[in-house]
Amino acid sequence: MIPVVVAELAGSSSYGGGERYLELLCDRLDRARYRTLVICPEPGPFVGRMKERGVETHLVHLAPLFNPLALWRLTRLFARERVTILQTHGARANFYGRIAGRLAGVPVIISTIHNSLKDYEVSPLKRWIYALLLRLTLSLVHRIICVSDANRRDLIDECPAAGAKTQTVYNGVDSSAFPSQPDRQKVRQELGIIQGPVLVTIGRLTEQKGHRYLLQAFPDLLSTWPQLCCVFVGEGELHDALQRLAIDLGVERACRFVGVREDIADILAAADLFVLPSLSEGFPFVLLEALAMGCPVVASRVNGVPELIEDHKTGLLVPPRDPQALARAILDMLSDPAAASKLGADGRALVQERFTVDRMVANTTAIFDEAMQDADERSPVQKRVLT
Repeated sequence: MIPVVVAELAGSSSYGGGERYLELLCDRLDRARYRTLVICPEPGPFVGRMKERGVETHLVHLAPLFNPLALWRLTRLFARERVTILQTHGARANFYGRIAGRLAGVPVIISTIHNSLKDYEVSPLKRWIYALLLRLTLSLVHRIICVSDANRRDLIDECPAAGAKTQTVYNGVDSSAFPSQPDRQKVRQELGIIQGPVLVTIGRLTEQKGHRYLLQAFPDLLSTWPQLCCVFVGEGELHDALQRLAIDLGVERACRFVGVREDIADILAAADLFVLPSLSEGFPFVLLEALAMGCPVVASRVNGVPELIEDHKTGLLVPPRDPQALARAILDMLSDPAAASKLGADGRALVQERFTVDRMVANTTAIFDEAMQDADERSPVQKRVLT
C-alpha cells in the first residue's frame, strides 16, 4: 500500500495549542497509511521540535499578508510531493493553503479553526481582511474542522455558508503522560517553595491570556493565604509589563516567572490549583493537561472552555476580566481541599473518557477518509489515493 501524503500547513512556528495539536497528530497517524509532512510559515521552535521527531519539515515564509511568492512556493511543493490531503491551521494558512492546494490539484483541502477569528490579536482591519479572504475562498475547501462547538458557532456567524462543511473535533491528550501519583516536591524544591499553596498558570504572556487579572486578584488572595505562590509558565511580549505590575501591586514575592518549560507534568504536579484566566480560548490543551493530572481548575468562562469544564463538577468557571470573581473562586478551592480534590478527580476521569488523543486522531482520520471518498467520486480518474 502506498501511503497517502498528508501535508500540514502550520499557522505559526511558535509552540502553542495549534502546534501541540500537530505534534500529537503527526505522532499518532498510522505511518503505514500516511506520509506526513509539515510546512511552517517562519523559523521558530516548532520547526526544530518536528525535525527532532523525524517529521519531514519544510519552511515557506507566508509573511507579509499578500505574498505571491509564497503562493507559488506552496503550489510547487504540493505538486512535487503529490499531496493528497492538505490540512491547514489558522487564518493565514487557511487562505494560502486553499488557493495553493487548488492550483496544485490537491484532491482534499481541509481548513482547521483553533481560535475564533473575532479573538485574533490583530488590528480590526486585518481581522476584516482575513474574514473577507476566507469567505472568498470558501468554495475551495472541502472540510472545515473546528476544535470546539463555540468556534463552529462563531465561524457560522461570520460565514453562514461554511456550516455545511464544518465539523467539531475536540482536542485530546495522552493521559498516560500525566501520572496519577506524581512527585509534588520536585518543582517546588527547584523554585524554593517551602510551604503554602501553589497556583500554576501556563500560556503565552499576551493580553489574550489574561494574566493581569490573576495578578490583580493576588492582594485579596495573599490577605488570606500569605504564603501563596503562583508559577507563571510561558514567554511573551508582556513578560516585563507583568513583572512590573506584580511589583506595583506588591505581590512580586508570590510570583515565579519561569519561562517556557518542557516538564509540564512536573510543573502541574507541584500545583494545588491550575488557573486559566484567559480572555479567549479555542479548546485549550493546557486545560486538558491539567485535568489529566487531576489538578483542580479555575478557568474563565470563554469560548470552548465550558464544553470541557462543567461549573462545580469538573472545575470552577468565572467571568473573564474579573479579578474579584477569580479571587473568590481560588479561595473557595483552597479553603476546601476535599471538594477541590474531587473536582480534580472528576476532571481526570472526564479527559480519560472523552478527550483522548486517540479519539482526536480517529475522528480526524474519519474526516480524511470521508473527504477522500468524496474526492474519488468528484474525479474518478484521479487515482492518487491507493487503499
